[in-house]
Amino acid sequence: MTCSNCGATGAPGQRFCGDCGSPLAAVCASCGSANPVDHRFCGACGTPISLTAGRSPAASPVATQAPGAGSRGVTPDVAGAAPPAAATADSSTGAAELPAAERRLVSVLFADLVGFTPFAEERDAEDTREMLGRYADLSRELILRYGGTVEKFIGDAVMAVWGAPVAREDDAERAVRAALELVEAVPGLGAGIQARAAVLTGEVAVNVGATNQGLVVGDIVNTAARLQSAASPGMVLVGAHTMRAASSAIAFEEAGEQVLKGKSAPVAAWRALRVVAKRGGEGRSDLPEPPFVGRHDELRELKELIATTGRDRRVRLVSITGPAGSGKSRLAWELNKYIDGISETIYWHRGRSPAYGEGITFWALGEMVRRRAGLSEHDDADTPRERVAACVAEYVESEEDRRWVEPALLTLLGVEPAPPGGRDVLFAAWRIFFEQIASRGTTVLLFEDLHWADSGLLDFIEHVVEWARNVPILVVTLARPELTDRRPDWGGTTRHLTRVALEPLPDDAMRELLAGFVPGLPEAAVETILRRADGVPLYAVETIRALVADGRLERVEDTYRPVGKLDDLEVPETLKSLIASRLDALDPVERGLVADASVLGQVFSVASLAAVSGLGEELEPRLRNLVRRELLDAELDPRSPERGQYRFVQSLIREVAYSRLAKRERRTRHLAAARYFEGAGDEELASVLATHYVAAHEASAPGPEAEAVAIQARLALSGAAERANGLGAPEQAVRYLRQAVAITTDAAERLELLLKAAEAADTAAEYQAAEELVREALAAAEDGGDRTKVGRAHSLLGQVLIDQGKIAEAAEALTAAVELLRDADAPDLLADLLANLSRAQMRLNVFDDAIRTADEALTIAERRGLNRVIAEAFNNKGASLGGVGRYREALALLQAAVEVAHDHGFVASELRATTNLGASNPSPEPALRALRASEALAGRLGHRTMSVWAAVTARELQVYMGRDWQAALEEAEAANQVGLEQGWLSDLDEARNLSVIALVQIERGETADAAIGRIREIAASISDPAVERALWTLEAERAFVAGGYGETIDAIAKVTDQSTQSQTLPLAVRAAAYLGDARRARDLLATLEALPFGDPPAMAFLAGARGTVAAREGRASDAGTGFREGMAGFTELSMDWEAARIALDVVRLMGPGDRLATEAAAKARATFEGLGAKPYLAMLEAALGPGSTAASEAASSAAFRPGSETAGA
Repeated sequence: MTCSNCGATGAPGQRFCGDCGSPLAAVCASCGSANPVDHRFCGACGTPISLTAGRSPAASPVATQAPGAGSRGVTPDVAGAAPPAAATADSSTGAAELPAAERRLVSVLFADLVGFTPFAEERDAEDTREMLGRYADLSRELILRYGGTVEKFIGDAVMAVWGAPVAREDDAERAVRAALELVEAVPGLGAGIQARAAVLTGEVAVNVGATNQGLVVGDIVNTAARLQSAASPGMVLVGAHTMRAASSAIAFEEAGEQVLKGKSAPVAAWRALRVVAKRGGEGRSDLPEPPFVGRHDELRELKELIATTGRDRRVRLVSITGPAGSGKSRLAWELNKYIDGISETIYWHRGRSPAYGEGITFWALGEMVRRRAGLSEHDDADTPRERVAACVAEYVESEEDRRWVEPALLTLLGVEPAPPGGRDVLFAAWRIFFEQIASRGTTVLLFEDLHWADSGLLDFIEHVVEWARNVPILVVTLARPELTDRRPDWGGTTRHLTRVALEPLPDDAMRELLAGFVPGLPEAAVETILRRADGVPLYAVETIRALVADGRLERVEDTYRPVGKLDDLEVPETLKSLIASRLDALDPVERGLVADASVLGQVFSVASLAAVSGLGEELEPRLRNLVRRELLDAELDPRSPERGQYRFVQSLIREVAYSRLAKRERRTRHLAAARYFEGAGDEELASVLATHYVAAHEASAPGPEAEAVAIQARLALSGAAERANGLGAPEQAVRYLRQAVAITTDAAERLELLLKAAEAADTAAEYQAAEELVREALAAAEDGGDRTKVGRAHSLLGQVLIDQGKIAEAAEALTAAVELLRDADAPDLLADLLANLSRAQMRLNVFDDAIRTADEALTIAERRGLNRVIAEAFNNKGASLGGVGRYREALALLQAAVEVAHDHGFVASELRATTNLGASNPSPEPALRALRASEALAGRLGHRTMSVWAAVTARELQVYMGRDWQAALEEAEAANQVGLEQGWLSDLDEARNLSVIALVQIERGETADAAIGRIREIAASISDPAVERALWTLEAERAFVAGGYGETIDAIAKVTDQSTQSQTLPLAVRAAAYLGDARRARDLLATLEALPFGDPPAMAFLAGARGTVAAREGRASDAGTGFREGMAGFTELSMDWEAARIALDVVRLMGPGDRLATEAAAKARATFEGLGAKPYLAMLEAALGPGSTAASEAASSAAFRPGSETAGA
């Protein structure tokens, strides 16, 4: 072709001149034909070229496809991205040239509303406009969600395009998915409104650079609009090209040839019925899929929650419950297909809990990790390590996080032993793994068959929902209603819980299912099925499968049709009897094979079934036949860790098959299964192995036969308990160990199992059960006369009692155990006992004893390298040193405790030491920072106990500092409300929160009767001095603001531990001075001066108290010195509340005319007003007397400093 600009000749196929760069051809936007640049009209269709193509080099095609746009997992560019630069203006004409066009294969969607005219006639114009706006928003959202581009809206019609400006290999399928969802969603906009749609795929001319309207031109655009008009309400019609491109994932039926206006020949059409697979046909069954009916509202809610979770970046829990056969798994499959079809990248994880007893520890979670890491059952020993390392490197950004996420995942998969730190570390690491994935996009965790899950998995799900922050994670659980028998408050720990209870389907939905699955099914058969099904969709599906097996239905594409007599259909009355009748129809070998498989669980490998059944080469053909009979299904997903395995089509089929086995048959099969799994040598299967041995024992006749199996069962249960403990599922370990105890007759073995069970129960915070188990173990140990075992039981009993807040009882038990073991050859156990005893003594404020006991523990632990005991003893001794005023030693030793615990992975010890480090720091600002850091660390690890403890301690400090009382009050009230509602708040933590609430109420002049009354109840029920101390401190404060100074002194006299007296005695000194009792004030000051504390707060309290006594005794100069030092000390420490209380003392005891009192009054007023301390404001006003307001105006911004004023000068 010759260039019209320079005359050069272009080679065939060349689109631009090689000499000057001018276009050699103008592409017609109507039909896509190439024309010489100087032609005014298209030679193929007659369309004016000047309206469709540019003539300048600047108008050359620039359309590009986004890198990776055709690959899965990449969100391509869509409408709304910046368009290419506009064509430059033609300098000769002054008119802008239109962009050039490219020929593209696209899919075009047209949809409009049906019933809109009568809808609009009955409504106000504004209501109609509002509805159209919602329709436009809905259409736009759905089209964009599936990767399309909205071309234009014309009234109530919408046109959208897939394949331009960005093309994907599955554009036709995405367009049909969008159309199906749009016609399904439109009826929700208003009564009587429906939509219809059509999708055609073909070549068009794409205007490069155009956005929205004018993007594509071609015959299929007009044809799609005409085909849409031929569709019935609620229907989606497609053309042949679209049907072929999308048929692997979408079911279609012929709609005949449609005569369309303006078309010279009829157009063949197909009706899109439903999505039956993920993109490209992945996951599609070889057998017809029943229609999805009666659950559209629930599916729509799940879709909305996906969008909301991503938008809000918040964790949500959806608990879907329903009886067997109600459609839980089908709802999840529909959600999976939806997520796979939209353009947004959603990270999907699915795991199921096998039907073994009370669940295999974290099996469902392990499935999720295996799938994410690309692991399969057949991998060699090294592959899991390599792939987990690669997976962690891909998703976890922080090197520090990788170091503990990777070992935790390997522990979950049974590849590595549990790392130090136990459940706290594992739960946090697993959660962070999914949080890091969710930082890339919305992440879904689907847990199937949760009613069979172990309690550890339930705890982990609640842990994720409670502790994950600012990440879009949607947790979906499927369970039968029995789950609530185990966890009545399931999901109650989150405010972002959605409960979905699947009720029986109504008859019209069941009719729709049958009509879509078996068109032409006689009405008599329909009525019989409806009468028996009672709204359970699985019943109808199982009936159809039985009829197929009987040869009375035959397959026609994606449905069945009757071929035999069905008018006198006889159907079993219950779903289980229906399934049983299907099993009875099998030949004996296949029926036995189903029974063998039922012993193995919902999913099983060919190798395991061969071991149980004894079948060889004939096994797999038999399995394929059971798949054809729709009793089993094969896992074909190449990314699934279960690829090549088989599963029961429905769990109820397995349950029915298993229930028909006689005891001896069960025993034989379970033993065969146990030996197969034992030979596999996989630690992850420890729970499976134990379950099979226990089931075999239960099916054994009493006597030698049962005892032989019991030995193997005990070993397997101990192994399963050890793995459960290692995975942070102590509740599950307790159950395994209780089972082992029940089948153990040997006294020594039974004692060991009881002790292990008690330890696991204590770890699980099942304190009552732990105490019962350990007391039973203690009795057994005493009967056996083994001092070491007795000492071990006492040590464990002391730990359990401490954890319950029974400190005095714990100290008694531990002291007895120490004395028992002092001359026994059990140094490690003795060191552990001493460390526990020092903790009890520290909690009882017997600090000198606690220090001596900790030193004794350290003497043994240092020599034997017992790092956990060292960390605990450092912690206890450090906290006790603070209690006797040696705060610098305390801080050094507590810092050492933190380091030892951190270096060796003792998470609970590290958290306790970190919190004690903050609580023991006499400087409030760094103490508050340390406590908040401890709270944050505990929150990151999901350690509720230490998180609550650190938070409460920080709130207490915040109140004493006089900092934002309202925030502290609200936090304490919220913590108690949520903790009590959800059942995790201990009595001690409740009392400490109440003390914050009561103190703020008292100092503000509000009633604190309810809070103090509850604290008194708690003090009577537990033996923790901290509660008793808080109670009397509050009583003293309450008496003081009421003017009951004598009662104040009496209440403080009941606070006897020295560590608190340095803070409470100054109030007693103040009360005595206000009473005018100088002698009593002097005596109380002498007690205060005798305390062994020299830290900055203690010295500020002491200085203020000295000033108070001096003022009462008339020693003005000494009073001024003491007051100035006290106020300056508290101001330096940011303890404004205590500084203000000393300022009140100045005004009240030295008189308002004193120069120091003037400045003090202004400072006190500002603090009291800021905190809302009305009683103190009233005392200040009374002390200032008439004209006190003027005194408040003399506020000075200068901090109190010693020597800044001379009293009385």
